[in-house]
Amino acid sequence: MMKNRIKDQESIKLSMLFIWILVLLIMMIAGVEFLYLKNRILRLSEEMKLQEEELADIKRKNNRLEAMLAKGSSPQELENRLKEWKIGLVKMSELEVIVMEESPTLDFFAGNE
Repeated sequence: MMKNRIKDQESIKLSMLFIWILVLLIMMIAGVEFLYLKNRILRLSEEMKLQEEELADIKRKNNRLEAMLAKGSSPQELENRLKEWKIGLVKMSELEVIVMEESPTLDFFAGNE
């Protein structure tokens, strides 16, 4: 009797082939997701670097403006401006200060006239 040689050979099982294809598909999806996330992290880090540089510029400008404000509001600078503009203003310590007492408020509707 002659045996069928095809039956004796180990055939590839479809379930095992399906499992390997599924594993390969999952690995491909994971690889694409990894590359996507890696590129996103790179883009976000570049954005963060640009924003940090912008913040440093803003802080430098702020410090420069604070220095200008401090210089412009110093007593010596204010006196120089008063002399330069010649508008007749003098320092408060040079004026006579008069304290006036407030009179009681009059309430027209209450009958105080």
